[in-house]
Amino acid sequence: MLLKLKDRLFATFLLLSLLPILFICFLFYKEAQEAVYGQYETSIGMHLNLIDEQLILYFRNMQNETSRLAEHPVLKVADSLSDVNSVRGVFLHFAYTHETVGNIHLLRDDLRTFSMREEAGWDRNSRRPFWLNPEDIGLKDSQIWLYSRLDQISNQKSMFVSQRVSNNEGKSIGILLVEIKLDVMATWLKTNVLHTHKELMVISPTGKILIHSDPDKLGKQVQGLSEYASLSRSIKNSHEGEVFSFRENGKLVYAYLQVSPSSGNVYVEWLPGDDITSRLDRLHIILLCTIIAIVGFSAYVAHRLSHWVRKPIYTLVEATDVLLKGDFSVRVPIQGMEEITMLERKFNQMAEQLHALIGREREYLQKELDQIVRSFYLAVEMKDPYTAGHTERVTHYALIIYDHMDPIDCQTVSRDDLRYASLMHDIGKVAIPDDVLLKNGRLTAEEYERMKQHSSIGADIVEQIESLAHVSPGVRHHHERWDGHGYPNRLKGEEIPLIGRILAVADTFDAMTSTRSYRKAMTATEAYEEILRGIQSQFDPKIVKVFQQAFDQGAFRIEQQNNHETAVLERLQKKQGQA
Repeated sequence: MLLKLKDRLFATFLLLSLLPILFICFLFYKEAQEAVYGQYETSIGMHLNLIDEQLILYFRNMQNETSRLAEHPVLKVADSLSDVNSVRGVFLHFAYTHETVGNIHLLRDDLRTFSMREEAGWDRNSRRPFWLNPEDIGLKDSQIWLYSRLDQISNQKSMFVSQRVSNNEGKSIGILLVEIKLDVMATWLKTNVLHTHKELMVISPTGKILIHSDPDKLGKQVQGLSEYASLSRSIKNSHEGEVFSFRENGKLVYAYLQVSPSSGNVYVEWLPGDDITSRLDRLHIILLCTIIAIVGFSAYVAHRLSHWVRKPIYTLVEATDVLLKGDFSVRVPIQGMEEITMLERKFNQMAEQLHALIGREREYLQKELDQIVRSFYLAVEMKDPYTAGHTERVTHYALIIYDHMDPIDCQTVSRDDLRYASLMHDIGKVAIPDDVLLKNGRLTAEEYERMKQHSSIGADIVEQIESLAHVSPGVRHHHERWDGHGYPNRLKGEEIPLIGRILAVADTFDAMTSTRSYRKAMTATEAYEEILRGIQSQFDPKIVKVFQQAFDQGAFRIEQQNNHETAVLERLQKKQGQA
């Protein structure tokens, strides 16, 4: 009887000691689930930032174009019905060059109406109603005057950009309204920006649906959607920038929410639910099998244990606590009776599987980040054949300098941060016009000022990548000079970030040893001597000293790296000669 009581008490103790192991299984599931969501959150967040930038740019351009249209001389003097054809011709030319424009109306203060196309509710004999509701896009840099028409004959899929029209004496004579067709704008956005992302809804700050995968929902108020109640509850319980789920018509739906800090627009993108569900189902199976194995094995072991297995049990409990703290490298020694050693082996196997799985997820995310960075800098090199290979060489030289620096100086910057900044340092050139970037010869002063913008543009792009935003100062300031005469912010001395100071030397060395349309490449020695002459003026003396040490040791070798550039130049020059 005493023996049975002892066995029961010990079995209870054993099961209680295994509860933390079961908890870590659930903890592992939660982390794996977050890793699955994180893959989507990173890619979708960047994509929605791009869409938001395109929408802001679109509305700004339409406002600017409308302002220029309002200054047209024909509109300033049109005051009678005899001028209808002239005004209509101006409107037709404007609409022809802007595919998203529907109708255009000039509503004069004297109640005369000039329209590009006759339309019910806009004719000259109708009353001038007050049915234009402002849509506050909330842009920081400039206010966009957008309106929606709210009367019964209005087209809900339209918005209007407005601009006051003044006569030649500067006196206001009316208001110009340019109609934007939301369905055409949605088609343009889908063709030029969305690509593979199709299930997207964009909501203005007033609740008007600007973009939706269902054309019938364009222009409606989001509060009127059938799924609004379920979606609203899910959004309230979720954080911005995270994947969340809700049920629509009894079906589980995954979505991503983001609010633009620039425009105030709300972006909701639906995710491929089948893909997420299948991946989470596999995790459910793994978790269930793990729980069954642990519970079954512990029940079997509980009947075979004796009083001398206390130490191995305590060891398991302590190891479990370490696992709970996130250290998946913990292992337990194989000791005790046969049943206990089986439990210890199973524990180690589980810990190894958890460690391997978390490691694979992290490695996958790292590869995703590397692919994103590679895609960015390859985009620059595909656009500019003169800089082919430049990014990788600058990265190579920058890492050589880093590897020869004092370890104490390297504590403020990691090697990976320097590598990413080097790979992204010229990404801003994607925004430089081809006639400047690809010019065959030296740039004019105006073109050079345009070219200098690439460092700031590149830094702004890198700042949008959450995991790389901290290296953007290095991208922004890699053209600063030690004496304060660089750009874009004329920083001086150690005000320049360390990454920027390293990149300045590496970038200059590669530029001088590369062939360009207006000069031949220097030898490595000539470039080396030129950099030494720039000490205290262009470059950080400490970085130049490290560069000098690495060069003297033979670390900077210029082999046949310029053959590609030379071949490109010869082909381009030959082509220009034939032309």
